[in-house]
Amino acid sequence: MSNSSLNATKHGCCAVDARLLPGESEKEFRNLERIWNESYIPKTDMQRHLVTECVNADWLLQRATRAYLDIEAQIYAKSANPLNWTDEDRRTLLLFLRYKTAHANTLNRCRKALEDFRRCRNAEFTSASQEDLRKERTIAAKRKNEIPPSTPRTEPTWKEKMQEMRQQAIDLGYTPPDIPR
Repeated sequence: MSNSSLNATKHGCCAVDARLLPGESEKEFRNLERIWNESYIPKTDMQRHLVTECVNADWLLQRATRAYLDIEAQIYAKSANPLNWTDEDRRTLLLFLRYKTAHANTLNRCRKALEDFRRCRNAEFTSASQEDLRKERTIAAKRKNEIPPSTPRTEPTWKEKMQEMRQQAIDLGYTPPDIPR
């Protein structure tokens, strides 16, 4: 990156194109990427894109927070009493607070989009799994009850089991209700 490309970059709070500014650590950025990737374990291109957006938003929020704290420290160094601050000091502090807030809101939107995407994918997977399980159970029930009478059964059908239980109740002296047909 040439020096002339950094002419407009004073504090980095508006530098959304410059991922790393002079003085920022590539190692810290990579560590932040690792943390986000380990937390969300993206499997699809869309998830990887959303995680990258969250990493960038988090990095910009950290940059804005550092800038805000630096400006605040400079103003406090001039005067520890906020009543003695100039209008320019207050405007500067508010400007950097707006940068920080804007980046926090961006990070929250990115995180929400990632969570919503994950929730939708999980719901789709769960719904598909439940539908598959339902189909398997239906097929198994049909197979169990469709065995021809000439084939020896290892298990009674539902109706045969109900008749057996009804007979057991009669043998014990109970009067069971009629079996619905």
